[in-house]
Amino acid sequence: IENAADTLFDYSFGTQPSSMTTYTVNVRVMLAGRLKKEPQHFKVVADPSSTAKEGIHYQPLDNDPVIPADSGSVVFPVVLIRENLSDTHNDSIRLSLRLQPTADLGLRFPDKTKVSITYNNVLTKPSWWDSYLVAYFGMPPYTPAKYRMLLSFYNSDPREIERAMNRTGMAQLYRNVQKVIAYFREHPE
Repeated sequence: IENAADTLFDYSFGTQPSSMTTYTVNVRVMLAGRLKKEPQHFKVVADPSSTAKEGIHYQPLDNDPVIPADSGSVVFPVVLIRENLSDTHNDSIRLSLRLQPTADLGLRFPDKTKVSITYNNVLTKPSWWDSYLVAYFGMPPYTPAKYRMLLSFYNSDPREIERAMNRTGMAQLYRNVQKVIAYFREHPE
């Protein structure tokens, strides 16, 4: 059962180039209490409710992470793996992580010890594809490959394409759409 106090990260590989095979979520682990002069070991485990599988959907977790001496927090990296995710439907992959007590650290706030990360590889058709790109620029029907190529001209950020839909970005957006059309005319899917 999810606690309302849980932290949730949501990520999609979908807009990223296919060459991007992993993504690191940096989870901040904070100390509740006094700083100590020596490092303090803590433990993070995958909750059994997770649908993500170690080695398939995420890289093995650090089994001996440490909050450095004289520090109140540390970043705990969680590396997500793209390879086994579907690019056509949302797998609803969820990795729930929990802190567990150690000899160095207890759990002072048990309702703040869980983080859930959901992620997928789906590249869904944006609402403006047909009404804007097809209607005004003659873009062919949507496919993830066409959208991914268009995104490559905009740092893989859909918001940059949306910003280009104003008067100042329109000419460049038109040229980029024409590049996508020409490429897929030469390389049919």
